[in-house]
Amino acid sequence: MIEGSEHHYTLEEFWRLVETFPEHKYEYVNGYVRMMTGGTPAHSQIAVNISTVLNMGLDESECNVYGSDAMVQLNNDRIYYPDVSVSCDPRDWTEKKALQSPGVVVEVLSPSTERIDKNEKLAAYQSYPTIQDILLVDSRCHYVEHYHRIAEREWNVKYYKNDEDVVYLECIDVSLSVGRIYRKVYLELED
Repeated sequence: MIEGSEHHYTLEEFWRLVETFPEHKYEYVNGYVRMMTGGTPAHSQIAVNISTVLNMGLDESECNVYGSDAMVQLNNDRIYYPDVSVSCDPRDWTEKKALQSPGVVVEVLSPSTERIDKNEKLAAYQSYPTIQDILLVDSRCHYVEHYHRIAEREWNVKYYKNDEDVVYLECIDVSLSVGRIYRKVYLELED
């Protein structure tokens, strides 16, 4: 929520806010607006590493990889900025405001975002029908949680922490190693 504000926004008011202040990122959750802050270098490098592997793996496909500037609208109550998302739906290619049909979403966890990412966002992503794979990637240690949809309301979860571990994103047929995710990343240490 915008600091110091208890204002409840309509979806139309949210879109006006986004258009009025394009230099800021806002997420929309049940009528409340949360301003996003910038990430650390480790957070950014992890997201870039993942995007690079996904882009290379999807080079010959119809799927597009999007960075943290692309919003994902799950419904009229939830609009998020994942760190990385992938959509294979051609309708998303021409979206002006937010992606509607991502198949993959990635959140890079940091101390300030972990609670929201692992609770609120994970549950919202799991309830959205087009999302098939979710990655939660820690920015303080080599640790990746991979959620893969196996039925409408059923998810398989795997945990990876060794550099040679390989995460397979079945819905887009791309694999990435933990070592590649953390390549050249100076991990954040908690204070």
